[in-house]
Amino acid sequence: MILASIYIAICIASIGGVVILGAPDWQALAVIAALSVAIIGVPHGGLDHWCGRRLLSRRFSNRWWMVFFGLYFAVAIGFAAAWIAFPILTVLVFFVASAWHFGREDEKEEHEAKSYNLPINCLQEAISHLRSLAVGGLVIWIPSVLRSDEMCHLISLVIPTSETADAQQIVQWAQWFSLFLVPIAAVFVAKTLLKAPSDVVHWVPIATSAISAFTPILLSFTIYFCAWHSLQGLRKLQRQERLSNLQFAKATLPLSISAIAGTAMIGWFLHDPTMAIASGERSPVLQTLFIGLSAIAVPHLLLHEFGDSVSRSQSTHNLQPSKQLTDAQRLQKGIVT
Repeated sequence: MILASIYIAICIASIGGVVILGAPDWQALAVIAALSVAIIGVPHGGLDHWCGRRLLSRRFSNRWWMVFFGLYFAVAIGFAAAWIAFPILTVLVFFVASAWHFGREDEKEEHEAKSYNLPINCLQEAISHLRSLAVGGLVIWIPSVLRSDEMCHLISLVIPTSETADAQQIVQWAQWFSLFLVPIAAVFVAKTLLKAPSDVVHWVPIATSAISAFTPILLSFTIYFCAWHSLQGLRKLQRQERLSNLQFAKATLPLSISAIAGTAMIGWFLHDPTMAIASGERSPVLQTLFIGLSAIAVPHLLLHEFGDSVSRSQSTHNLQPSKQLTDAQRLQKGIVT
């Protein structure tokens, strides 16, 4: 509730600032995005081995880390290679996977708050995935329509191809997705708001839609990813590990400091990537950073979806013994009698 209120307030302040003062220049936006991801976004994914340890330590004992890191980096390297071989398809897959992941994490957070652990049927599961893809992707689908030139410019800077037409084709596909998914998202959001309009969390998609429409993409995505998605994930991880605020800060602070130092070293204090964004010229450094981050994002989202699936399966299994015992007792009674 508090995190949602803070995120919505940041969105409102950002929109007001852009409307009154104008949008920051490209170089300032790039610096804001890079530092925000380094401080908040990197710890969000940098602690994935904690989740891997919970999932694998019982089966593989002290060797869990070899299995985890082997699979994790194999997926990451494979996705990075796909950027080179199939850039258009890879970007579209990345858009869809990111939208789905954002929506899934939001929905899981809502269900956890309501102690929702009951099994659901296939139709309900399909609707849940569709909702996640539609609502979670608002930060992508809305700019593809309302800020298409800006999105095309950004994509052309990071894809490893010299053809501007490739970036235009990616944006066109994203626009087709948005024509189908944004109305679906509107239905789900409206339904949720009508059911519980006083719940601040239900206003998050509205804030996301507004900031995506009225502010530059680098700003809107950075705020959504860092001030909402990553903080939400870090809060969930802290609960799972049962750590105090001080213990969790000690775990995440080294990652943030290392990420800031690494970003500064690679970009020579962010000069090369930010100048590339400002001038519209392709930069190998910028491409490497973006492709690397996106490649790490794919095993991250697969890991957390798998981890949550295991948790749901265990919760469902825990609901079964009493019923199974009752059935066994009834059967035994029937045999005895």
